[in-house]
Amino acid sequence: MANAKAPKNAAASTKKSVKERRAEALRRKQQQQVVLLAVIGAAIILVVGLFIVISSRPVEAQVAESIPNKYTEITSQGFYGTTPEGYYFIGNPEAKVTMEMFSSFSCPACQQYKRSYFDNIKDKITNGDVKFVYIPLTRYGSFPSEGMARSAICAGEQGKFWEMHDALFDWAGLYGSAANDARYGLSGAEKLGLDKDKFSACFGDAKTTEILRSAETLATERGVNATPTVFLNGTKVYPELASGGAAPGLSELRGLIEATVAN
Repeated sequence: MANAKAPKNAAASTKKSVKERRAEALRRKQQQQVVLLAVIGAAIILVVGLFIVISSRPVEAQVAESIPNKYTEITSQGFYGTTPEGYYFIGNPEAKVTMEMFSSFSCPACQQYKRSYFDNIKDKITNGDVKFVYIPLTRYGSFPSEGMARSAICAGEQGKFWEMHDALFDWAGLYGSAANDARYGLSGAEKLGLDKDKFSACFGDAKTTEILRSAETLATERGVNATPTVFLNGTKVYPELASGGAAPGLSELRGLIEATVAN
């Protein structure tokens, strides 16, 4: 009888051994998962730590030597200020010609317009014929540019909008979307001799936000759907005429300015 029961006991022993092996395998799997999660957690902490270090690291923004004194001849005459909406202008407040440029600092075409047109009518601004208004839009261009627009506005609060304006267009080419980082604006502000604390306070101020939002609203009201869009005494002249014709070239634009002043 004892011998007859032996196979049953052996089967039970074998069956129990399988359960144990399965339990051990499960425990090993759970341990591996714990180790894997620990490794992943450590990696995340490392990445976050690196991001914090990199994000808090100061940057060195380049400001061309020609920029700090570029507009002195104009601003020394008192030919600069802001519109009632808070948009910065350069030129005689009583000029017969007002040019308004809806623009984004990350917009390559805007940078080209600045070089081809704005820089080449500087004499008209200096002699009091033209008041040039910059209206900042941030959703156009190669990347969102709200940080850059805020930097310009806050430099303007300390009398350096146009100097920062030039630097920002340079940075778009030098640093790409990183130029939108507030640290670049702060570095530029320091190089332009501005009060860094005042600049930082302005950067997140509700007034600065309102200027940007009002610019978006005005763009919608004026039918602006691309940057740059330029108006001459309220009539669109770029990227095409209000009538639908081709935009005037530089010599034609200068002719329009001269004709308006003469009349």
